[in-house]
Amino acid sequence: SCLSLSVTMSSATFASPSQDTKKIFKRVKLRGKKKLDWAIFKIDVKAGEIVPDLTSADEKVKGIDGLVKCLHNLQPRYAVFDHEFKTKDGRMTSKLFFIAFTPDNANQTDRVIYSQALKPFRESLTGIHPASFTEKNEILLKFGSSNAQEEEEDEDEDFD
Repeated sequence: SCLSLSVTMSSATFASPSQDTKKIFKRVKLRGKKKLDWAIFKIDVKAGEIVPDLTSADEKVKGIDGLVKCLHNLQPRYAVFDHEFKTKDGRMTSKLFFIAFTPDNANQTDRVIYSQALKPFRESLTGIHPASFTEKNEILLKFGSSNAQEEEEDEDEDFD
């Protein structure tokens, strides 16, 4: 068991973005007709590559709601999301976010593999703002989705 884990981990250490991943990233980053709102990436352990999983072109739901809908509750994933928003003075602008999604209940081996590949993958992408999440609702809250569930207040926090 320990041997297979170390073999799996060493292959993930060398997981690098595939050519398709680089192309998809550019489509999220750029403007124009072929622009994507978001893209989700997964690690193909056998190939030792980070490959596209789904994009906003694959789904009918755009924006953060579409991205979150496509994340699996048990599997880590990376995503790139072009978050458009209004500034305080009313101008539209956007920020490109790199999202590392690692659910708490994901398989431990997958968590390690995605953790090892995170920094090199993130550093290979330019112009991004990193963000990490363990729950889908955290993502919805961060990006102001109307589908986000309000966080329950912890009763222990009421010490004054």
